Amino acid sequence: MNMSSFQLVVVSVFVAFIVIGVGAFALFGGVFGGGGTGPVTIWGTMPQEDFDYLLDSLRSGDKSLQEVKYVQQDARTYEATLLNAMASGQAPDLFLATQQQLGQFTDKIIPIPYSTVSQSTYLSSYIDEGNLFLVPQGALALPFSIDPLIMYWNRDLFAQAGISQVPQFWNEFTAQNGLPAKINAFDKSQNLARSTIALGAWQNVNNAKAILSMLFMQAGDFITGRTQDGQLAPTFGTQNAQGSPAESALRFYTEFGNPSKTTYSWNRSLPNSRSAFVGGQLAVYLGFASEYAGLAQANPNLRFGVGVVPQLQAGNALTYGLLTGLTIPRTARNVAGAAVVAQKLTSAAAAGVMIQHSGMPPARRDVTLDTTNSSAAEVFARSALLSRGWVDPNPTATDAVFKTMIESVISGASEPAGAVSEAAQEFQQLIPTHF
Repeated sequence: MNMSSFQLVVVSVFVAFIVIGVGAFALFGGVFGGGGTGPVTIWGTMPQEDFDYLLDSLRSGDKSLQEVKYVQQDARTYEATLLNAMASGQAPDLFLATQQQLGQFTDKIIPIPYSTVSQSTYLSSYIDEGNLFLVPQGALALPFSIDPLIMYWNRDLFAQAGISQVPQFWNEFTAQNGLPAKINAFDKSQNLARSTIALGAWQNVNNAKAILSMLFMQAGDFITGRTQDGQLAPTFGTQNAQGSPAESALRFYTEFGNPSKTTYSWNRSLPNSRSAFVGGQLAVYLGFASEYAGLAQANPNLRFGVGVVPQLQAGNALTYGLLTGLTIPRTARNVAGAAVVAQKLTSAAAAGVMIQHSGMPPARRDVTLDTTNSSAAEVFARSALLSRGWVDPNPTATDAVFKTMIESVISGASEPAGAVSEAAQEFQQLIPTHF
């Protein structure tokens, strides 16, 4: 029987709906429901042997991961390599990205919908900083690892100064007869020969951006946030009932580099802060948990301990954390398989494997970590739960903003209020219009 043109159009529409429905089922139902994965390629800068160890450990009890492959990329060119691969259709099915990198890719990735990982499951499974990855459409990434900022302290320098307790609050540094008055030492020319803590500069302070971010957030300014519809928005420089949190935090930071202040402990002529700590000339070093082994190896004779970073007595306890997640690019060939693999690689079982292998804390809140034999592990675990962060729209550009803020105040070119105001305007220009 011949069909009219109208009937042909109607049938074609129905066929199209069926095809779309089958595709949607395959993407968000069929493969997920069966737990299969198929070939999945993952990119990241994590060492190949560490990721392979995780995959091999999980494969012993999960044969569906046999076709999952990890490819380590050069950290120096990682973002550019990913962007080029996405543009040419050669992107991996999953890639590792920190909250510092996520802002560059949020219009190029597929959120994992709440129908796959419910919001309640996500919130009960991952640490609070994981909320950075949530948007109304779902999760931009599933938290894979967390590297919190912690406090390293020189046991010998503290003992020589007669200090028996590790500092818990920032006012222990700023008091009239605080830590700088007890620890700092000067040569005959009144140059710093031994320092309490490396704050107040940019170029020779390792992790300066992370430290300043932590101080801003401790004061109450979280730099960026999301609107109700999920759009990234700048919050830096906003006022509250007590004034500008960012201004007070910037003033606090820069006063450690001001010779006229009692907190003076650092200047631009000193060596890199990590080198100064390893060499025994710096009492307190603020570094990431992942630096622990490297510091011990750099100077086996250095006696140091670890602690949670100092806090404001009246503020919320937190530290800065470098959160890494697994995310799916829009150009992935196996989206459904990638989502399944992402869930398995961020599961409690996977976290347990990585704890034993790396000694780093988990990005999950539902994983028990035995810290009875390691004081460092206990600090890492506590700091992971206290970790917070912000989505960086453009790391290179925001580095320049932070550097300008610090150096303009240290040089006397700007007051903290003016430096924060100018930085806030810069942030307005950097925020993308997606997610």
